[in-house]
Amino acid sequence: MTSVFSPLKLVLATRNTHKATELKLLLASASADVMDLSAFPDAPSVDETASSLEENAALKALSAYDYTGLWALGDDTGLCIDAFNGQPGVRSARFAGTNKDDLDNRTLVLQMLAKETNRRAQFITILALAYSGGLKYFRGCLSGHIATSEMSTKGFGYESIFVPEGSKISLAQLSREEKNKISHRGRSAAKLLEFLNEIQTQ
Repeated sequence: MTSVFSPLKLVLATRNTHKATELKLLLASASADVMDLSAFPDAPSVDETASSLEENAALKALSAYDYTGLWALGDDTGLCIDAFNGQPGVRSARFAGTNKDDLDNRTLVLQMLAKETNRRAQFITILALAYSGGLKYFRGCLSGHIATSEMSTKGFGYESIFVPEGSKISLAQLSREEKNKISHRGRSAAKLLEFLNEIQTQ
């Protein structure tokens, strides 16, 4: 008797097209039909009001899971700078203020680090999967340092001022393939892929 395999349906709890595109590429090898919230225009928006990356990722995942009934993946990413005691962290997207943009955030970081010799930092991504078995987290970390000025007009967020460990160029200057191999989001997605493969073969 031949069984027909039905791929898992997984919804990304985001409407950010850049983030959705990146996650879909990272999850391309999964036996899953991956979509994002653009397929659910009436899905509620979620305010990222939590005090940790894990909690914010969970808020998004659980909201999408409850609304769609599908396995849902929420994520949150933070830039953690040693000289700032791990800040901006969970406030990375709003570091310069709620009505500011990525350039404002990068400019503020560069200004605050102008006289600092310790420029070490880490990018951390938390993926939260809300599924029939509950809630599971996948953590990815990329170490490096903050450049002294903008190094590229490409990338998004803080990528143009973040230099990965062992590299001489910013994260924004890497090709998509190079970035996905080493990035914080790539590392957390690799752990998620391993989990999805395990659970689907049980």
